[in-house]
Amino acid sequence: MGAGDRWIPEEEYKAIRGRVPIVCVDLLPIADGSKLQVGLIRRNTCGGQGWCLIGGAVLIDEPLTDAVARHLKVTLGSGVSLAPWTLRMITVAEYFRQQRPAALHDPRKHAIALTYLGVCIGDPVPGGEASDFRWFAPDQLPSSAEFGFGQDRIVGKLIQAIT
Repeated sequence: MGAGDRWIPEEEYKAIRGRVPIVCVDLLPIADGSKLQVGLIRRNTCGGQGWCLIGGAVLIDEPLTDAVARHLKVTLGSGVSLAPWTLRMITVAEYFRQQRPAALHDPRKHAIALTYLGVCIGDPVPGGEASDFRWFAPDQLPSSAEFGFGQDRIVGKLIQAIT
């Protein structure tokens, strides 16, 4: 989320995220085509660079589907859009500040992410937090160690939902 998207001043947001979970949305884009491909962004994570889902915090009074579309546009540019009739929430993921066995981890905040699948149309151009974007066949995903925040587990669940 860019500084212009912040609805709460940074210091106040930092205090809030230290006290309560933050509601987020995540998206695993599906390529518009005959061959199944899913998209991941490469971004900074708590352990360096990693492959991740697209997503972030939901703004106050923002419908969840609008939050998904906003994060997609901020991350992959105005040349990409969601086919709204394909958007499906698949799972709820929880990220903890403290590492736990088999749990997702984000040392910045405790986050609850409503996680979606949706077909994306257009030409992605990585921006915002994304340093790269790639389409992957489900059997050619990066290794678990190359994912950020433990999201390989979430991506696996999402792919099971579409195969």
